Amino acid sequence: MRLGAAVQRQSPMPLHHQIKVAVLHGIEEGWLEPGRQLPRERELAEFLGVSLAPVRQAMADLNKEGYLDRSRGRGTFVRARKVVEKIAILGSFHEALRRQGIEPSMGVLADEIGEAPKRVATALGLRGGKVWKLHRQALIDGQPVALLTAWLPARYASSLRVGRNFAKESLYAGLAEVHGVVMSQADNLIEVDRAGLDEATEMRMPPGTPLLKVIGITRDQNDRKVEYSEVLYDADRFRFSIESRRMANGVTFLADISL
Repeated sequence: MRLGAAVQRQSPMPLHHQIKVAVLHGIEEGWLEPGRQLPRERELAEFLGVSLAPVRQAMADLNKEGYLDRSRGRGTFVRARKVVEKIAILGSFHEALRRQGIEPSMGVLADEIGEAPKRVATALGLRGGKVWKLHRQALIDGQPVALLTAWLPARYASSLRVGRNFAKESLYAGLAEVHGVVMSQADNLIEVDRAGLDEATEMRMPPGTPLLKVIGITRDQNDRKVEYSEVLYDADRFRFSIESRRMANGVTFLADISL
């Protein structure tokens, strides 16, 4: 096992941290691939020539930080890696994951015209009228990882919905092609939510499971509000990182989400 050189007793670094770093290195290099079972803690301690305590601490830290899954009676497994997506960069969910070498599949759960929920009407500045709701499910290796819901003024729907499959095609590309609408700016709010009954069913998880929620209002090249969106991410599969840049007129933040 490549973890054999993990422990250097002369190092000032605590033993549990050395073990943790070695496991992380294995995950990053790919020889500890997702789904692989690690040796049991006592076996690993004997292999490394250390007591059980630092091994337990390392495994607990890695589990807490989302790198491992520990299951009583089954053992400890490497968790599927997290994927990074630029939230503040306008583009499709497909494109964001493909940039990281991940090919998601999409399913359309709802494609309908109806009354605008109050929050949607307020966000888009609508006074009556209908909205087009497009509700999709994103899957990786057959497992749901996100729910994407977009609301747009109904006038965009008639020419876009005909002959298009939004399980495979980009909504933004369609808007640009048919309506000349280029999505140019997005304001996003990130918060923690919990799966209700509908979300739990669609995500195949117990009700109340924590989810990462991104609420967005997207404007076109003419600064018109075109889309209100809500994306729910599996909190066990995604994480956010934020990059900030100091500009002449202030600080610009670019947010990432990773799977």
